[in-house]
Amino acid sequence: MTIISRTEPQPSAGVVEFIGSLRFRAGRFVLIGIPLVILVIWTTVPIVWAVLASLKEPLEIYQSNTLLPSNPSLDAYREVLSMPGFRGWLWNSVLVTVVATIVPLTISILAAYGFARYAFRFRHLLLLLYLVPRIIPRVSLIVPLNNLMTDLGLVNTYWVLFITYTASAIPLATWILVGFFGSIPKEIEESATIDGANMWNRLRRVMIPIAWPGVVTAGVLCIREAWNEFAFVLALVNETGMRTLPYQLYMLKDSMGVQDYAVYNAFTVLTVLPLLIVYLLLERRVVDSIVSGAVK
Repeated sequence: MTIISRTEPQPSAGVVEFIGSLRFRAGRFVLIGIPLVILVIWTTVPIVWAVLASLKEPLEIYQSNTLLPSNPSLDAYREVLSMPGFRGWLWNSVLVTVVATIVPLTISILAAYGFARYAFRFRHLLLLLYLVPRIIPRVSLIVPLNNLMTDLGLVNTYWVLFITYTASAIPLATWILVGFFGSIPKEIEESATIDGANMWNRLRRVMIPIAWPGVVTAGVLCIREAWNEFAFVLALVNETGMRTLPYQLYMLKDSMGVQDYAVYNAFTVLTVLPLLIVYLLLERRVVDSIVSGAVK
């Protein structure tokens, strides 16, 4: 008797590679894609809800269970823009943000260059102490800051916001720029020195252009911190005319009596909109800095 054995056909190398690729993509989606989708939903849903709620009639939010407005209207935005002090609050936010971005960014560039290029004694310890103001909770600084600024007569002035916002932004910006300056090869700066460039020219014409993505990132973080700052302005400003947009947004809840959520959300959207525009304009620079920092 003859026994005939049958062997199962083996999949080709291309099929095995394709199946392995599918498994890899599925695993990557589970580990990365799903958390990213959840994060996007978590961050965008409140913004979308605020925009849609700002387009509704004042009582529609209470009476309707639908997300979309039945009769979209810009009346809430007109009411916010026509508020007596809105232009003043907007000007306060813009002025404080501009000063609290340019000044700390300039100081941080000089400090980061010194930390990155000069190996002086206790450099690492001093850089660590430089970050201490970021570690201490801001709530614990409110009382001593209020007492100090009251003794100096700076409460309810722009100077109190300039000083506190600048001091708060410098440590983080310096730490970001130290990494970028430190990653630039010293040979490039030495070549500029041979060509006759002094320290200022090396910093302005060599270091800053190469580390420009990091400078932009530090600037964006300074803008965000100054624009969104609430604790310091709440403790150091009492006059209505000195309020910033986040402070007035907080006060709007108590000053309106019955909550007009359309106006409240319209004020929220107008408060967030300038910062969102800055992020959209500088998003590529920030991403480039993150990628280049990861590669370096």
